[in-house]
Amino acid sequence: MTHDEPTYQAVCTFLRESEKAVLIEIQQEEMWIPLSQVREMHKPPSGEGRIVMTAWIAKQKHLI
Repeated sequence: MTHDEPTYQAVCTFLRESEKAVLIEIQQEEMWIPLSQVREMHKPPSGEGRIVMTAWIAKQKHLI
């Protein structure tokens, strides 16, 4: 997988993070996003921030 693939950016609330995934709340739904599919995370102390993920995982999670 290259980093040139299409991405999806969203405002979310960061809830938890494990070694392999991040748990976010987006569109009033909690979902785990594999870190391998995350391109950027902007996590301010408030917990509400922005995530950039591959378009592929965004489609799998029914975000697009």
